[in-house]
Amino acid sequence: MFMIAEHNQTLIVYGMALFITGAGLNVSCLNMMLTQLFKTEDHNRRIAFSINYSCMNIGFVGSFILAGVIQSYGTYTIAFYTAAGCLALTVILHLLNFKNVEDKDTFFHNQFSKSNARFLVAPGIILVCFLFSIFLIRHAEFGSNLVICVFILVFIYLAFIALKQEPEYRERIIAFMLLSSACMIFAFVQGMQSSALENFVEFNTNKTLFGITMEPATVNTFESLGVIIFGFLLAILSKRRLKNGTTLPPGSLITRGIGLYVLAFMMIPIGILLANKNTGSVNVIFPILLLLIVAAGEIHVNATSYALVGDLIKPVHQGIFTGYMFVNVAIGIVISGPVSNYAIGNKLKAEDITALGTNQMYSNIFVCLTVIAIILTIIFFLISKKINKVFDNIKE
Repeated sequence: MFMIAEHNQTLIVYGMALFITGAGLNVSCLNMMLTQLFKTEDHNRRIAFSINYSCMNIGFVGSFILAGVIQSYGTYTIAFYTAAGCLALTVILHLLNFKNVEDKDTFFHNQFSKSNARFLVAPGIILVCFLFSIFLIRHAEFGSNLVICVFILVFIYLAFIALKQEPEYRERIIAFMLLSSACMIFAFVQGMQSSALENFVEFNTNKTLFGITMEPATVNTFESLGVIIFGFLLAILSKRRLKNGTTLPPGSLITRGIGLYVLAFMMIPIGILLANKNTGSVNVIFPILLLLIVAAGEIHVNATSYALVGDLIKPVHQGIFTGYMFVNVAIGIVISGPVSNYAIGNKLKAEDITALGTNQMYSNIFVCLTVIAIILTIIFFLISKKINKVFDNIKE
């Protein structure tokens, strides 16, 4: 962040490469640390991931507000220095609490950490990731194809691992790979709303709620607020179920989450039907409702999916399967790109985009997304009973 804050193109590129390397390693490692704090049969893990996901979004909302204030003064350098300070504080807190979050019963803990090779391999991996990040920043056109290739290779490798396992563990791996594909669906939704929905709010809505002006960036904040609220609600309800001796199986939770996307996507066509007949302007409450419902689905899908590694996968394989889950997310974002580009009309200039001219296009797109979400919900519902039996077998 210090490097990005400097007004030097080379330093900015190196700073971004370091940030990408750190972020890529950090997110998966954070999930691994939380996973290993709980035993396989401990359902409190799912509650912890719900709370963790909500807290992460508290950070998002705080950063949005702070960034907005800093941006209003045009002091972008201070924004990056502030981010660097927050990261430094995070490192200190992590080191103070290291005894609670260090690896336990993993390949790294049992073998790699005791080998002298760690002094070369670990820095080597970081260096390769850093150099590769620089390459991708300078040649972004290779990014999408690379993600697809990595996904295919990792999928084949994990399928090979599954084939070598005993039948019971193989079923658990298959269940994980099926359920983790829900992360891909969420990422697709996320990619859509970050571009298509933002443009819809900008050009097709009245941008006012109860007399308050709502810019696209402000509207997007409602998703994070929704995740915070629904995350804590899900944790409270899950804790209550646990005290009563019952739990909602992960397959059912993820199916419910995808089902919520159906309701979310319907908000835009409904809003367009009720739009101003003369201007085509849609009330901004409809994209806000979409984001809030997506947030409810997001917490069901992502928090549950993140906890799946600890539920289904042995410690020795948890690292690679956590990575696979995030590759699913990357694939979803890649797929959403062409769709969102079509949604805003690549060939249209901003000044030519009008609500009356594009409402039908948005309506068609979100109706199609609703149909796709319905099909996916039905598929997940049909396979969830079989998958839930895998979790029952673990208990036994």
